[in-house]
Amino acid sequence: MHTAGFAPLQYQGSDELQLAGGDRVGLPAHASDRFGICLHADLRAALDDPRGRAVRIPAGEMFHLPAGRAAAIEQLSSGRASLLLVSFSGLSREEKEGGRMAPGGIQRFRVPQMKNWVSEFTGTLAADWSLPDYYQAQSRLYAIASAYTNARLHPARDEAELTDCLEQTRQRIRDNYDAALDMEELARNSGVSSTRFYKMFRKMTGLSPLKYLTTRRLSASLRLLADPNVSVTEAAHSVGYPDEYYFSRLFKKQMGLTPTDYASRAQVSVAALCAIFRGDLAVLGITPRVTLTRDWDLETDNLEQYLQEIREARPDRILSGPLADDLIAELRTIAPLTVYRWHDHSWKKRLADFAELLGLESVARRWLADFESKSDNARQHVEERLQDTPFLIVGVRQGNFRVYGKLRRKFTDLLYDELHFQAPPAADEIGFLDKPDVREVMELNSEHVLFLIEFPADDEFCAGLERQWKSKPGERRCMFIRLGEPFLYNAEMHERLVDQIVDYLFSDDRTK
Repeated sequence: MHTAGFAPLQYQGSDELQLAGGDRVGLPAHASDRFGICLHADLRAALDDPRGRAVRIPAGEMFHLPAGRAAAIEQLSSGRASLLLVSFSGLSREEKEGGRMAPGGIQRFRVPQMKNWVSEFTGTLAADWSLPDYYQAQSRLYAIASAYTNARLHPARDEAELTDCLEQTRQRIRDNYDAALDMEELARNSGVSSTRFYKMFRKMTGLSPLKYLTTRRLSASLRLLADPNVSVTEAAHSVGYPDEYYFSRLFKKQMGLTPTDYASRAQVSVAALCAIFRGDLAVLGITPRVTLTRDWDLETDNLEQYLQEIREARPDRILSGPLADDLIAELRTIAPLTVYRWHDHSWKKRLADFAELLGLESVARRWLADFESKSDNARQHVEERLQDTPFLIVGVRQGNFRVYGKLRRKFTDLLYDELHFQAPPAADEIGFLDKPDVREVMELNSEHVLFLIEFPADDEFCAGLERQWKSKPGERRCMFIRLGEPFLYNAEMHERLVDQIVDYLFSDDRTK
């Protein structure tokens, strides 16, 4: 029994096309509608319409090619990949034309289960199928058609355009957090429904727009309240709260202590003699009075100069990594000293320990809760977009490539353990390994790499590095996270890394 106006679907067969990297092939018009998918390479596709533009189709996403239309398909990766085309009949006029036509006439859509179904459409001719095989193919076809039709009937704004709008909104909040911002107005200006705007903003940042704004404002207020020359009222007005009483209530609710209590604890002069500690103190709102460079204690000719700098700062407290006994004794004549063996602990424990030392435990808990929201969101992006693809982690500095393995806590606890990046076999026995050239990194037999660019590299450098990595045969992928400076194992840098990973994965155009 069929519902009036809806024709039954009929599976007609499948074809596989093998595409080499950079191939551009023309598909002649076909008598049947077709659904296509390429699991291991990004494609660019367009119909035979000179007015339409090509549509990028990320690996693993499906697309529809309407009957009677020729198309051009370009394979965007360097290795070989297989394109599956499933032919069928019965798609109704309403299903074809429902919703807005996608740019270029190509409709992209997601069917997460399809990666497990591809094998069911390949390897055996439809004519040789058993009846259960045929019924199973029909059920898969209906599931695919349902996802396609839903995408047609509920068209989204062009993803690249929406992503740009969301980034502009996020940047507006960052730059104008001290101004009056109407979240509903921001949603209306996005060009999509409020529900979709809020959902996509949370997907981009891990936070709702209001939570993102509140977090931005309260983080800025910490730095102001830590200044003895700034009153609570001035801090409230400076971050966008004209009612200081409302600000105080919100601050107490979020931070676990009043602005006055926070100020009394945060207005402390700290000398951070280990550069890594600066990023932990920063998320607590504290800027050290003194921060020394790495290995300052080994510069014997300059030791007295460093000690004099610390004395002149007149710190209330000194934080340091392990030092020689005589240097520790000298520092203790200046101010109370805490020697922290940071190599023995995770950055999260160090943040908690510093917060306890300064009486700011609730501030640290609030920051860690926000970080967990962001990392949970990042993990969903990693699992969705990378789908258990193993990536080697390589830090890139000028003249050096440092491979980080699973024996090195610096990246293992965040990228491999928390965000669920999959490690290739080559990483199992490595703490870190320095190589002078990327070609030596390629000898580790990992097809996919995450490059952490730890110096101010330009686009040309990254493009050249990608060409080198993909010059070796195979379906090789590389990601770029451009930190612009050496990665330090602290809270501030971890937050930055999570944000940049989500930024990279959020947009299809950034996923290579």
